[in-house]
Amino acid sequence: MKLVTIMEATGKTPLEEFIELYAQIKDKFEKLPTVLSKLSNYSDDMVKENVDLKNKLKEIDNKFTQLQDEYNTKDSKITDLQKEATNYKSQLQSVEEQMSGLRKMYEEMTQERAEELEIQELLAIYTILFEKVFAANPHTKILLLLQGVDKEEWTRDELVKTTGFTPAAIIKALHDLRNSGILETDDSAQKAKLIQKIA
Repeated sequence: MKLVTIMEATGKTPLEEFIELYAQIKDKFEKLPTVLSKLSNYSDDMVKENVDLKNKLKEIDNKFTQLQDEYNTKDSKITDLQKEATNYKSQLQSVEEQMSGLRKMYEEMTQERAEELEIQELLAIYTILFEKVFAANPHTKILLLLQGVDKEEWTRDELVKTTGFTPAAIIKALHDLRNSGILETDDSAQKAKLIQKIA
């Protein structure tokens, strides 16, 4: 009953309609596998390009992170050096201020007591100033000792016992003073004496 109704409406059977429709799209339908193959290749290329771009992006991120770390490290080192330089500059300024004060004090004292001040008193003042201001380094103590005592030649052991510094510190100080042309020492620096005492 229904088949008869469809045939009456179109005048064609379903099979005839299919054959007619197939004939219309046959040429386009035959191109479909080629189009699908191209689409597949294009899709593969897109996937590969996407992977390549992700890898390149990852490399760039790694390089950026590395450069950022290097920059932070160098920036930190520069900051530390700047702080250290500022600290040394502050210390130097403090020492210069102290030395300026000492020079002024010495000038005032010498002006007031130039005729009365004995050499031993002046030496005692210098000794106190050096001990308090310059932390009694071995060079200073050796010079004060050799200058202030009548004994002309001192052994290294005597200097160690008298000054209280270690043998290594005394040896280094003797070499420095000898190289500066202030002291005479033997080859092994066992004995030392002033080249010229201050009169």
